Amino acid sequence: MITAYCLSYGNWTVIPKQWEESFSDMLECGFDAVALSFSESELVYARRAFEMQVNLAQKIGLEVYVVPSRFGGRFAGAPMMPSPWLTKNPDCQLPGVPRLACVESQKFREWAQSFIERIVIDYDIDGLIWDEAKLPHYISKHPDTIKRFGPEPTPEQMQDSFIEFVDELLKAAKSIRPDLVMTMFNMPGTPEYFTSNVIKLPDIDYAGYDGTFSHQSYFHEQAEILKPCLNDIWNRTEFECKAAGKKSFALVENMLMPEGVTEDYEERLDKYLSTTRPDHISFYYYGHNNECPEEVHQATVRQMKKHLL
Repeated sequence: MITAYCLSYGNWTVIPKQWEESFSDMLECGFDAVALSFSESELVYARRAFEMQVNLAQKIGLEVYVVPSRFGGRFAGAPMMPSPWLTKNPDCQLPGVPRLACVESQKFREWAQSFIERIVIDYDIDGLIWDEAKLPHYISKHPDTIKRFGPEPTPEQMQDSFIEFVDELLKAAKSIRPDLVMTMFNMPGTPEYFTSNVIKLPDIDYAGYDGTFSHQSYFHEQAEILKPCLNDIWNRTEFECKAAGKKSFALVENMLMPEGVTEDYEERLDKYLSTTRPDHISFYYYGHNNECPEEVHQATVRQMKKHLL
């Protein structure tokens, strides 16, 4: 499976013919599916627009995967902003890290479950992609955490609690749509205790990591290595997936790329795809904040067509 990561959140300006053109181009490039971000903004302001987006993608012939984004601050996705629900419910914020919700809070868990259920009920989608659990090992001092684990919770207890939280969300979605495909990936820096155990959940189908093949920069500063290379974490991916009986996933972060790095990116991607074949691979479709977006896109498509199609 080849998925176009296309986190066009917000949907404030809705031009259906442009969506249709983009989805048609994805199919022509060789993508099987598109991953669309669904944040709290969509939940409030763009449910009709998001439905239109899902329907157009499927009309073109793409499967649709939704990335539940930034809810409670506990997953990644777009937009990169605090959770509106959490700012209105400060009693669920982690002490010292107010952008994160406490997963031991039953109030937050119930709301998070309703958020996921709304996606699955309202839209005829093919699956969910769970993008980078955020700080699952962080030791919470929230009253609900202390009540459950005592005054000195351990990192392992925090991670076990987060895994329990993920399990509840997966089960809530699957209880409505048993056929949904579930993909979960983590950051390479996430503790192995969490990454190796969370993917053992029975409702996870694909698991892996995101990573780069180039130097990156946010604006005009010197380009540098901002994230690990996917080559460096493939052995970990294979080991964890084999142990858990799951299929493998990789997200190529072809984004934040300044001028002058595309050739190196393509050479390294070519080498990776020559030896490595994730069961599910995703590339950013016109990855955000690239200085030469067309150049990067064409390099990506060349390597997709060379190795994957």
